[in-house]
Amino acid sequence: MLRRARVISICGSVARLEVLEGPLAGEHIPGLYYAALGGKPRAGEEVIANTLGPEMGLGTGGVAVILPHRGGEAPENQDHFVKLPYTPLQYPAPPPPQAGGLSGVPVVVLPLHSHLAPACCAAAELRPGCAVTFVWQEGGALPVAFSRTVPQLKEKGLLRTIVSAGNCFGGDIEAPNVYAGLLAAASEEVGADLILAGIGPGVVGTASPFGHGGMAAALALNAACALGADPVLAPRVSAADGRERHRGISHHTRTALRAALGGCRVALPESYAGDTGDLPERHRIVRVRRDVAGSQAAFGITFESMGRRYEEDPAFFDAAAAAVALALGEAG
Repeated sequence: MLRRARVISICGSVARLEVLEGPLAGEHIPGLYYAALGGKPRAGEEVIANTLGPEMGLGTGGVAVILPHRGGEAPENQDHFVKLPYTPLQYPAPPPPQAGGLSGVPVVVLPLHSHLAPACCAAAELRPGCAVTFVWQEGGALPVAFSRTVPQLKEKGLLRTIVSAGNCFGGDIEAPNVYAGLLAAASEEVGADLILAGIGPGVVGTASPFGHGGMAAALALNAACALGADPVLAPRVSAADGRERHRGISHHTRTALRAALGGCRVALPESYAGDTGDLPERHRIVRVRRDVAGSQAAFGITFESMGRRYEEDPAFFDAAAAAVALALGEAG
């Protein structure tokens, strides 16, 4: 939904917009702009914004997105590849550094963006100073700037590097796919002690077995295995989700494990009281005594997913911590 809007004010990467047309005409709404794609809007000017999120009343995506309308000079070609290829928003990115493989590198695959904070906190508790790199995959929001969690984690020293893979963009390093993203994270230039792989906020969902952004986990597991890692999956588990398909071990995790061709370890926290059902036998379920009950207070971070806090659904967040503990050899 492309609408004309006027910029009222700007704070960081968020503008306050007055919508000039459509069902929200006259209303003031927040609008994101992405500096990587074009110039910064100015207060008082008229812009074009995609207002689909606010018009549909979406949760995670309930903000407008301002279309870029100014750009700089075309860069010199230095073996760039192109992000968002053959769309009006395409732009070049330099090739990422690459390790020779992932043998011996701890890799944890996260099902949702809301698992990133507890995973980073667990790494800091287990290995103070741990250099954590997050490989941001397609399956949710593509722009890294959309995340409110990433700036917090970076500011507190809990997350060092973001590698945006595929058509995700705005990380410290750009990679053309998840394979290159994992190898970039393991490179000497990045020097990750722990690699986390997952998606941005706002997971794609269609309520069908394979039609969801959680399938990014299968892609990451296959890539990690092919490159020599012994990856650990943090399963999506819940005792509080109102949707039956996400209670217990979510169908997102079940279908991702069906599609993951190589065997991986699946970390189940002790706070998860449900069963494992019919997960493929090639994967190894490991019960891990690890939680993040005190991590919010220790690091000044709030864990939240779909409006639920840690106290309402501890196993959901503990799964990320359990996976990190298992990957780092600290499962107890």
